[in-house]
Amino acid sequence: MNRNSGSLVLAFSLICLLIPLTGNGQSLSAGLGATDLRGLDRWNECQRRATGYLERITAERMQRKLDISTALTAEEKAVWAADIAALAAVTVEQPGFKGPDPNDPNHYLKGLTEAEFHALNSMNQRRQQENNLDCESTIGGMARHSGGAGQASQDAYEARLRAEMITPIDLASIPLEALPNPFPKTAAELDAERRAAEEASRQAFNNRASNCMDATKGLRLKLMADRLQAVLDSSTGLSAQERADFEADIAATRDAAAKGLEMVEPVDPANPYRVMTRLSVQDQTDIAIQSGQQMAAIMMTCSR
Repeated sequence: MNRNSGSLVLAFSLICLLIPLTGNGQSLSAGLGATDLRGLDRWNECQRRATGYLERITAERMQRKLDISTALTAEEKAVWAADIAALAAVTVEQPGFKGPDPNDPNHYLKGLTEAEFHALNSMNQRRQQENNLDCESTIGGMARHSGGAGQASQDAYEARLRAEMITPIDLASIPLEALPNPFPKTAAELDAERRAAEEASRQAFNNRASNCMDATKGLRLKLMADRLQAVLDSSTGLSAQERADFEADIAATRDAAAKGLEMVEPVDPANPYRVMTRLSVQDQTDIAIQSGQQMAAIMMTCSR
């Protein structure tokens, strides 16, 4: 074989590679639903129908947020209004989004919460999937018009597209919040906010700890008063005076517990420890254990 004949074979091989066939012998353009470039144009035009959907639903959400942003000044509202107008301007005919501030073209994202961002993107993904399926059903491969195995293959492909569709996040389930101040804060302002947040956090912790300590005050004496009452109720053979003295000790113990004290003011100064002698060693041990357990439970709750 001479050099010329070898070149012809190579050229013929390249041409064959550049004209792939579909499973039923059709060309690639026919497999896409086009017998010429006009078919591809129809396909691309169909796909473009979803252009601007994300920007439109984002603009609608931000407009609702702007409507309730009563704390913003007119100048601050104007910044967000410009972002919203830029989003709403994206259409099939004008597909490119252009933010009003070239230095911060995606400024509008600062007006969305993370939950809103994910919800809007999930809604857009579902819209793209639905549009793609519609385009596939109406302008899809020529195989679907030929019947037989080609039709079955097309039907199976469309069924897979339906099965892969996501369930979008319900935007209505996300609380609607006012838009923040649109102007960027200085480093000093951000540092001041950080310090204020830290101070607020410390104060909240101190208040919580103080409330917990208040809840434990008088706890031991309350348990003691309950045990003293149980001892009195089970006592027999007491004289009227002895019973009255016992009841006075119980009342003094309850009064001290209500005041958050740790010690009982003696009813009889001549016998300052009389109230303690009314309890056995086992009674006092039980009270100490119970008060310790209850205090630990209170502090555990406060530390969460």
